Amino acid sequence: MKIFFYLIIFFFSFQAYAVSFKSRYEAQGMNMVLLSADIDTVLTNDTYYIETKAKSKGILSLFIHPETIFQTQGRKTKSGLKVIDSVMKIKSGKEIEVIRQNFDKKTDFIDYQSVLVYLMKLSVPSNQKLFVSDGKRDMQVDVMYQGKQVLSDVHQDLTGEADAYSVRIKILSGKKKGWFFKRMQEEKKSPLWLYMKKNEKTGQNELVLSTFDTGILGRLYIIQKETEYEKN
Repeated sequence: MKIFFYLIIFFFSFQAYAVSFKSRYEAQGMNMVLLSADIDTVLTNDTYYIETKAKSKGILSLFIHPETIFQTQGRKTKSGLKVIDSVMKIKSGKEIEVIRQNFDKKTDFIDYQSVLVYLMKLSVPSNQKLFVSDGKRDMQVDVMYQGKQVLSDVHQDLTGEADAYSVRIKILSGKKKGWFFKRMQEEKKSPLWLYMKKNEKTGQNELVLSTFDTGILGRLYIIQKETEYEKN
């Protein structure tokens, strides 16, 4: 029922092809679970919708908002992706702060979630130069394909192989401060990596693992724990 609602409201008309994912992720670091995230994704021939509900846990909840929801609606185009609506909802107690981005005048830019959709739709792994805006800064994001990676060499709980990508960020305008962005630009070796693996049942690429080297606090692992899917 939830997926049907998304298709009616966000895509306006019946599509010949649609596939939906519901994936759960955990962020692990310092021998504890720091964050959980549920990601709902609906892909059709020419549209996409993705919603992420993230909840911080343990020590991490002292530094970031306890619950954040990201919602992105967009269209697939010949040149890439077009963001139609991008919303972030920050929950703090009973208060909800809503931040909406307008991409009408930023036709070459996408949001963070659309980067994941972009990698999902790649037919062949390759280097990508993407332009991303988060409302505070405009960035050039270089996603560099580094070949196949045996997942157990990265995290002992995972099996098989995945396409490994390193990520670099260059801030073009806007706010340049922030520990994450400083680390992303100063380190000689990229601290952020993404690992995409094709789901043989749906034919779509999925993010199965992401790692971030925090430096002093060690490596953070964001691991796909389970996935439910539907294909129409």
